[in-house]
Amino acid sequence: MHKDQAFTPIEIWTGLHVELENWRLKCSHVNEDLHPLRDTENSVYLKELQAFPARKWALIGDGAGWTPVSAMALSWCEGTTWKGVLKAWEAINNLDLESDVTSLSAQMTNPKLLPNPDLLTVLKLGQSPGGAWVLLSALRLHDKPVRFDETQVSRNSVHSVHSVLWPLIEQ
Repeated sequence: MHKDQAFTPIEIWTGLHVELENWRLKCSHVNEDLHPLRDTENSVYLKELQAFPARKWALIGDGAGWTPVSAMALSWCEGTTWKGVLKAWEAINNLDLESDVTSLSAQMTNPKLLPNPDLLTVLKLGQSPGGAWVLLSALRLHDKPVRFDETQVSRNSVHSVHSVLWPLIEQ
């Protein structure tokens, strides 16, 4: 740990998991919707990760077992790539796309890794329905909705759109 770091990586891991697991409770006590990336606690943890090497966070994830929260956190680490983040998401056992924590984690993916809100680009970069779902969820939180364009992606093309993605695509 660097002397200017406030938390150890394990404290960040634990803190983010606690924050996101209890997000619904936290939001129920305020009148307006909280933006998860503007929340003080989340911001502190994610800022700390910007100085923590992605390769070291990946070792923690590989050892402890990847979760949606830890995969999202990897996106904020120093030197991370979308390829590494996608690998982390793919390593999650029994990923539940309907879980609030999974959805919130996907939305909180570092915006620096997000493509332009273009459906074909999202499908290619996502490489799988799960990867595209993470990107679409994050783009939506950042007010960059992806629209369906039949001239780009036909319903019967090689890059067809999986049913899990339709709720995240504007038509």
